Order: sequence, then structure tokens, then C-alpha cells
Amino acid sequence: MEDRQTQAILLDNFNELEQSYRKDVSKSLATVKENTERIQFDQQLYYNEKQDAKDIKHYYSSVANIGDSIHLFAHYHELVKRTHQQQIPYFISKDQFLYTWVDMQPDGSVKSIYSGEHKDPKTIIEEDFETIRKKYGEFLGLLKNKKYLLDELHKKMAHIESTFKFNTEHIVPQSWFGGKEPMKGDLHHLFVCQPECNTARSNFPYDDFDFYVPESSEEKIQNHCGVANEGKFEPENGKGVAARAMLYFLLRYPKAIRKPFSQQIDLGLLISWNHQFNVTIHEKHRNRAIYRIQGNRNPFIDFPELAEEMRFQI
Repeated sequence: MEDRQTQAILLDNFNELEQSYRKDVSKSLATVKENTERIQFDQQLYYNEKQDAKDIKHYYSSVANIGDSIHLFAHYHELVKRTHQQQIPYFISKDQFLYTWVDMQPDGSVKSIYSGEHKDPKTIIEEDFETIRKKYGEFLGLLKNKKYLLDELHKKMAHIESTFKFNTEHIVPQSWFGGKEPMKGDLHHLFVCQPECNTARSNFPYDDFDFYVPESSEEKIQNHCGVANEGKFEPENGKGVAARAMLYFLLRYPKAIRKPFSQQIDLGLLISWNHQFNVTIHEKHRNRAIYRIQGNRNPFIDFPELAEEMRFQI
């Protein structure tokens, strides 16, 4: 039974990669060029505050007068779940939407969530396509080779996943929810992230170390990603952004995270980061862009104060 499950996982990984491998990367590159030119011509196309205010009023009309904090979570959960009408697979979310528009900065670049390093989105699209090509070849080799025992096959698959990483970070690591859809492809917790920072974070929960203060100009530890220590991770950048994305995930998928991982989430820390680091124009742009793609919004970007009022169910 376990052998069949492993083969099924291997085949799923291969099929997912094959779909991306056969896509025309030039279309994504052309979309980046078009979107960059549009926002350089008119920043209102990047984020239109007046139009977004109208969208927000309409979207939250069904929960506008709820004053009961006990039932606040249930009402907002139902809203973000019901309106999540377009549930897009991960590779489509990443390749067609995240890099080309959703995670774009006002200047047309993209920024790695933990390091703050800016890159040309065309560069990371090309890097990811090369990674897809290599992973596709590795998984094809595993499918063709029938001699591997189960344990060895598991190790080979894990090695491929750890060696060939994309420029994308799941704020809630895939291992926490078994890498299943629609969580895997939900744009609200997908961010551009250079592979070395993805590796540094691993699948560790966030923490705030006494010995590390990346916001201070006097901080000596500057590794451009953050610090991993004793199975916890503190990012150098993007704390407020990451906190609001994880709070969204907890609201949208309250039962999705496996218990060993959910027990490690420091909810108080997420709420603190949400309060300490203000919502950015980039987050507002993302939220509106994802709203137009998926149909749902992140309430903690629209109303950050909700995080302190809501009773999360984890």
C-alpha cells in the first residue's frame, strides 16, 4: 500500500512538472514587460486606492455590523472560504500570476520576502524554468528506474526537492498541510523568495530571538535571510507581511495544519508583528490583485486591527 502511495506521489510530482515544462515561458516574460510598462505609465494601475475602497465596502458588506468577537472568526472564515471561487493549482499561481503581477513592486521589480533583495521578475521566471527543466529530468529518471527500494525512493525524492528550489516561499510550509491544494496554490501566502532564504527558513515556525534584532542598524548578524536557531526562524525582513499572510491561512484553513506544527505557531508573535509593521502599498496591491484572480481577500490587510479582536481556532 505504501509503495503504491509513494509511486502515486512521484507520478503527481512528475505530471505537475511536465505541465510547467511544456508551457511557453515567453508568454510570462511578455506579460511582465506589459505590466511593467503599464505601471510606469500610470501608478494608479498598480494600486487604485479609491476603487479598492469601493471593493472593500462591497466585499465585507455581509460582515459589516458584526460586533460579537466570539463569532467574528466564524463569520470571516465563511466569507473568505465562500468567495475563494477560483482555486488555482500551485504552478499556475506561481508562473502565471505571482511573478508577472501579484508580487510586483511599484517599480516593476519583485522583492524577496525575507532578504528584501530586489530582482527583475523576468530573471526569476527564467531561473524557475531552468529549475523545472532539471527537476523534470530527475523525476523522469526515477519513473524509468524500477530498481529503487521504497526507502531509497523516498530519499531520492527528498533530495530532488531540497536541491532544486523555486523562487517562491509558502508562508505556511507545505509540510505543515501535506502539500495539498487549494492551500498549496493559494496566492495569499505565496511570495517571491530566493532559494537560499527558502532553505534557511526550512519548515520552521517563526520566532523572535533576544540575540537578533534585524530592525536595528547596530545588528551584527546580516545574512540577508534571517536566523534559524533550534528549529525556529526569524526573518530579516517581511515580518508584518508574513504575519498577515499566516493569519489569513489560519482563518481560511483552520483545520488544515497538522497538529505537531499548529502547536508550534506563536499566535501572539504574529499579532505583535502585524501591529508593529504597517500594511504596505505592495500588500494592498497584492490583496486587490488576488481578489480579482481568486475572488477572496485577506481581511488582515484591509483591517489589521481584526487580528487582535478575533479568537483564532488553532
